This record gives sequence, C-alpha cells and structure tokens, in this order.
Amino acid sequence: MKLPHLGRRRWSIVAAAALAVLAAPAAAHAATYTVAAGSGPCGAPADLACGSLPEAAAVAAAGDAFNVAPGTYDAATFAAAGVTITGAPGVAINGTMTFSGDAPGPPSKLEKVAISQATGDAPGIYVSGTAGLQLLDSAVVSANGDGIIITGGAGNTIIRTLVITGGQVTSAVRVTSTDGTPPKGLLLESSMLTGGGAGLSANTVSNALQAAAGDVSITARHLTAAGSTNGISLDSSNAASLLGAPRGNIVADVSDSIALNNKTKRFPGAPPNLAVINATRTVQSADPNTIFADAAGRNFRLRPGSAAIDAGGFTPGESTTDIDGDPRPGPTTDLGADEFANAAPVASVVVRTAKPREGQPTLLDGSGSTDREAKYGGGIVQYRWNFGDGTSDTTTTPTVLHTYKGEGAAAAQLVVVDRQGAVSAPAAARVVVGDGVPPEATITRPFANQRIRLITRRTRTVTKNGVKRKVTTTRKTKLAFGGVARDKSGVAAVVVTLEKLGGRSRGQCTWFDAEKGLLKKSCSHPVPLKAKLQSGGAWTYGISTKVKQPSPGLYRVSVYATDGSGAFGNSASASDSVVRFRLTK
Repeated sequence: MKLPHLGRRRWSIVAAAALAVLAAPAAAHAATYTVAAGSGPCGAPADLACGSLPEAAAVAAAGDAFNVAPGTYDAATFAAAGVTITGAPGVAINGTMTFSGDAPGPPSKLEKVAISQATGDAPGIYVSGTAGLQLLDSAVVSANGDGIIITGGAGNTIIRTLVITGGQVTSAVRVTSTDGTPPKGLLLESSMLTGGGAGLSANTVSNALQAAAGDVSITARHLTAAGSTNGISLDSSNAASLLGAPRGNIVADVSDSIALNNKTKRFPGAPPNLAVINATRTVQSADPNTIFADAAGRNFRLRPGSAAIDAGGFTPGESTTDIDGDPRPGPTTDLGADEFANAAPVASVVVRTAKPREGQPTLLDGSGSTDREAKYGGGIVQYRWNFGDGTSDTTTTPTVLHTYKGEGAAAAQLVVVDRQGAVSAPAAARVVVGDGVPPEATITRPFANQRIRLITRRTRTVTKNGVKRKVTTTRKTKLAFGGVARDKSGVAAVVVTLEKLGGRSRGQCTWFDAEKGLLKKSCSHPVPLKAKLQSGGAWTYGISTKVKQPSPGLYRVSVYATDGSGAFGNSASASDSVVRFRLTK
C-alpha cells in the first residue's frame, strides 16, 4: 500500500477553552515523567526518567504526564485514566497503543506521535476503557487492521490527525457498541481518514433482548473521509430493542466536511433502530479527482480550484488550524481537513549563453522555476524579467533572448507568477557582458598581388679537382603567412583560410586543408587553419612541406580572430584582412 507523504507537520495546541471542556484537572499526586530510550526503569517520586513506553505504562497513575523524546518506541497499554502522553516531531511508535482506563477518571491524552502497526490485523490504537482518549496532531497507520478501534468512552476526540488502514474491509476509525455497554461518543475535527472499507465506521451489536447495545453519538467537523469504499458507514442492523424501545442508535452529525460514498444500515424490526447521517455543508458525492490534489496517490489535500475551497463555515470552539497547522480563522472556510493554502512559486534563472557579448543575443533560462501545485492544477503562467540594464519583459515561456547594448556586469532578475496569482521572490543571475566587436586582424605577409615561386632555384660555382663548374639546386618553398591581431579584451585565437580562385563550380570552392592539401568543398564551409599566436598579437601560419603543396594559381588568404569574450570575426578593413597573391612555378 502506498502511503501519502505527510511533509513537515507544524504542531498546534488545542485552545484552552476546548481543553477545559475535554479534560478534567489532574490528580494532586500527578507526576511528570520524561521518556527517552536508554533511561531505564522509572517510578515516582525518585525516578521520573523512563526508558520506554512499557516502563512508563507500568508506573502510570491517573493524571500523570509523560513527555517523549524523539526516537522509536514499542507501544504499551495504559490502564490508568487521565494520562497525558506528549511526543514531538520524530516520535515513532511501533505496535498498538491501548487505553483501558475507566471513568470516573478523565480521558487520557495522546498527541504529536506517529503510530505504525505492521503486525497482523491489530489496530494502531485501541480504546477499551470508559474514560476514553483525546488524540491530537498525530498519524496512525495499520497495515492490515483498523487504524483506531473505540469500544469505550463517551468523550473520545480525534483532532488534526491522519488515520490510515491498509486492510481491504477494515476502517480507519471504528466505533463499536455492544451488549449492555454505556453510550459511546466521538468528536472528530480537522482529520483525514482513508483506506479499507470505510474511513469512519460505527456499529451497534446486541445478541440478547435484555442487554441492548448502547447508542453511538458522533460529531465530525472539517473531516475528510475519502479513498475508502465508504467514507462513513453506520450499521445498527444488529442492535436489538428492549420491549420495543429503540436502542443501539447511531447518529453522526457531520458539518463542513468531505465524506464520500456514505451508507447506513438499520435494524429491520419495528420500530427500527436509527443509523443517521445529518450532514450540513458537506460533500458526499463527487469525483475525487476534481476535489483532491492526488486522490490516486492518497493525497487528500485540496487541489487548486477545488469546489471545496471557501465552501464551508466555522463552528465556535472547533480547531482554528487545519491538519497541517495552517490557520482556519473563519467565518468562511474550506470543506474537509485541509485549508487550502496556495504556496508561492519559486523562481530560478540561469544564463545559458556561455560568454554574453555586447550586441549579441543572450539566452536567459527560467525553466528551473517550480510551483508546488503545478501537477495539481496550478503551475507558473507568467515570467517577469528584469535584465539589469534598465529594461524588462514579461513572457509566458521560461526562456528569453535579450541583447545587451554595453559591456560590463548586469544583475538579471526573474519573478514568476502561478495560476492562482501568487508571486515568487526574485531570483537573480549575474551577466558579464563582454566586448561584442571581434579583434582587428591584419595580414602583413604576403602583400597584395605578390608572386611567390613554389620552387626555389639556387645556382652556385663549385670547384672540384681544380675545375670550376656551376651547380643549380631546387627545393620547395615553405609557404608562410603572418600578421598582427589586436583587441582590448585580448586575442584568444587566430585562424586563416586559403582559397584557390578561378575554380568555383556549382557552389563548390577549392580550399586548402592542412592534412589533405587542396580539396573541393562547399563555398559556405571554408576550411579553417589554426595560426600560431605569439605575444603581442603577432600570428603566423606555415604550410608543412610534408603535405601536398598548393598548385600554381591565384589564391586568396583571409584571417579571422576570436577575442577574450568569444567574439569571432574581423573588424579590420577588407584590404588589410584579405590578400590575393599568386603562386608560380
């Protein structure tokens, strides 16, 4: 079973007025203990540090309080009434927490814990005592059993709590009243119940006419019961009546809630026992995909645009915060346990152009911006750009091209807006704009229209055995080109191209390749030859005599350079950057 991600819980404290109603004063002899792994056995008054919950339960007396440190603990049975167990974020309990204390003691209280029961079909919490239990700000999961079973107590409360069952026909919360037992009562507020056959179920059972089942009274406010076969299931069909008087009635008063696919089943005799759901401002039938963020993934928080938003009211005295601790001030509220709070999106901006240059487009990318509600009907709809040079723009796409007109550093900022109108804090990226003008690169060798022989002949007089004669030698001329490149940003590289003229045909030109010699290639794709760059900007390029030499003819040599900011080209005049010359035999 896939369980929802709970996120970081902001714990809340029930209002003092509610506590005064729900809890009686602690006994005069009450002790306050701490529970932390490794502390060992405990007992008042000498040792108030307990090493486990079973050790705490063994010494617990009515009115005692146990403050539990973060850690993982085994569950325990608390037989005393009016015990208070307070956890904190990071308190995890494995097994079934049982509360069997009886009235006239006050209800016990359990808060700020996460309970997981993974063994068999046992519940996460079992309340059997007539004193009952107050459960607040907690999470309870049973892998195969009911999440919480209540068989005793008229003053049970579940507030701001998530309860999950992984069984097929089990209930997240089950209230049962059997033969001759006192009435049962349960108050649910700002809680989520999911899984199994029912989120909330109540049943009354009696097998003897003389010992009819007691009534069950349920009040639910801002309840979310979804993701189960039935959100609420009430069954009084097995509760007999004594001498015709209805007994074992179940009444659920539900308000400002979402409880999907409810059902009731009544005793068939006359007069029938009651199993009634009184619902006000409550959704009982709807497509969960239009209400919840991710019903299939068991995330039953409200999605943006949900019909449950601002459709509810507020009952004085109920929890003023939702299941996540978000405010629910009223008088207008959202239905269910979650009070929808749209989170502002988060902006992110990255400069994608490696070396931004003056006069050339710079790519800014905001696609890393996020919105928490994006996959639930929200999402970013607007990107507001401030380029840091006194200009701005607004787009519906996450990327933009901007051309800076001057050199220097600029702080580009991005603010994003989501579908609900929430605006992010600005994100910034530093843009360093370099010189967009390429270097001035000139050619000093060869000079314009120079004629260069491919073969150099040398004649000299040689005397041998007293006889003088003339000897002529030949060798290949080493062709070399050179010049100077200058730029205020510095020169990073120089390349030249060498083209043999007069042989163009169908878009093909004759280019010199450093390894292959002359070759035919598209005129729009010249072959670059990397020059050697020296200090001061001087550059040279020599053709190796080991490759096939250019053939006689008319040639054109052109030079280009890249500056320190990445600008490529040549800002020198054509007469200085392009030279024609002729090779002869």
